Amino acid sequence: MKIAKEIKVAVLAITSIVIFYFGFNYLKGIDFFDPKNEYYAVYDQVNGLTVSNPVLLSGLSVGRVSRIEILQEQENKLKVYFEVREDITLGDESVAMLATDILGSQTIVLKRNNVVEPIAEGSEVKGDVEPALTEQIQQQAYPVLKTLDSVGQHLNGILANIDRNESKIQNIMLHVETTTRNLAEISEKQAKIGAMIDDFKKISAALADERTGLKALLNKTNGIADSVNSLELAKVVNRLDSTLITINSTVASMQDGEGTVDKLLNDDSLYLNLNQTLVDLDALLIDMKDQPKKYVHFSLFGSKDKKK
Repeated sequence: MKIAKEIKVAVLAITSIVIFYFGFNYLKGIDFFDPKNEYYAVYDQVNGLTVSNPVLLSGLSVGRVSRIEILQEQENKLKVYFEVREDITLGDESVAMLATDILGSQTIVLKRNNVVEPIAEGSEVKGDVEPALTEQIQQQAYPVLKTLDSVGQHLNGILANIDRNESKIQNIMLHVETTTRNLAEISEKQAKIGAMIDDFKKISAALADERTGLKALLNKTNGIADSVNSLELAKVVNRLDSTLITINSTVASMQDGEGTVDKLLNDDSLYLNLNQTLVDLDALLIDMKDQPKKYVHFSLFGSKDKKK
């Protein structure tokens, strides 16, 4: 019995479609032959999630979205069924997070959290929506924008202060220019300054020398002072002490009425005789002045008269 060509073409087409379907799903990570458990989660909106979108656990595809139902009696919430591998267990604290990748594709990201007791197949898993990438960018950019706004306000204040203090800024620039010019002059005179520093170092070294320096000079000066103090001062003190002893003995003799000095001080007759002698001497000098021949003959040529 011969098979018609039309039947052969139809069987080939059906086989191709089946192979393509299973192959395509296999490439998407869907294995129809592995056992799976089905769960569901309820969302307010799914942001374009469709059937066959992957279910990820720690970045690994462990299942897919199987179907989506609209709950009209619950304000049009969406009930999303998803299948996961049978070896993946979920608990009461597990979360099915609806996330959007960088290309805008929607996925369900499972967060198992602490699984104390696994939930049964077909149970509800808590659904949540991860903030969209734009929302995350906005949340992260808001503090930056706020900071930029604050920086802009500070810059405006600085520019306003610059406008108000333009004359002061010009004075500062003039001072900077003067300082720069002075530094240039100092640089030109650096050689002279270096020579002065070298001379100062030499002087310091000479002063610091143990044999010829300042210390040696001070030691010699101290030695001379010590010699003077020990020799000359001792002699002066000894002489002064001897003189004071002599004066004391003289004063004591005068007080006791002994010696010529005491008589000169205490005897009136000696004073009177001395005074009379001075008066007679004064009269004699006056007479010699008035009659010089009388005294010259008598005093100088008296020996000639004796010869006659």
